[in-house]
Amino acid sequence: MAILLRCGPLSAEDGEGRRLYSAVTVALDDECLTVLEGPSGGGKSTLLRQIAGLAPSEGVTRKLGGRRWDGKELPGWRSEVNLLMQDAPIIPGSVLENLNFPYEFESAGERVFDGERAGELLEEVGLNTIALDRQASTLSGGERHRLAIVRALLWAPAVLLADEPLSGLDGPRASRCFDLLREHARLPGHAVLCVLHDPAMGRGADRRMCLESERLTAA
Repeated sequence: MAILLRCGPLSAEDGEGRRLYSAVTVALDDECLTVLEGPSGGGKSTLLRQIAGLAPSEGVTRKLGGRRWDGKELPGWRSEVNLLMQDAPIIPGSVLENLNFPYEFESAGERVFDGERAGELLEEVGLNTIALDRQASTLSGGERHRLAIVRALLWAPAVLLADEPLSGLDGPRASRCFDLLREHARLPGHAVLCVLHDPAMGRGADRRMCLESERLTAA
């Protein structure tokens, strides 16, 4: 299987100066959903942020689809290697505005908002009964999580880094959202690296990696 993304070496410490991991390199296979496992506080979220270019890292080589990206190209890298945070931001405004706003930025490039696809995904995650003009601030926590997943999948980055995207969702909805992430990951030229709060769901992944004792290994 071809490697789609390679990023490293990456090292990080926590706020108290404790080493989380040292000189690890992350390689993600094309058409593959990989689950990142490891103990709480072990640096999984930090690692995702470093891969996305959102946390400090020095001397890192970033490759995507065989192309090397230098430090000056980080905005473009973040557009293609996109982080879905556990507490993904909800902007003031309607549900539709929350789906549409990323396309207003220069980083969107040739991407345009696809309303039809948005409707399909909203139905898949069980949000199709919510009016698009409803204020997003009135959504429940679980609804916000699902809205963030729809927004990430609409953007369709080459690599989606998802940090506990299913937390706060009940069993059936969590399973369906996981299926959507896996479907995205298995598209040619795509991959997903996902941290899950439910280890049992990780059994549905194509690959598993473990970040523990400062090392990143195959699980």
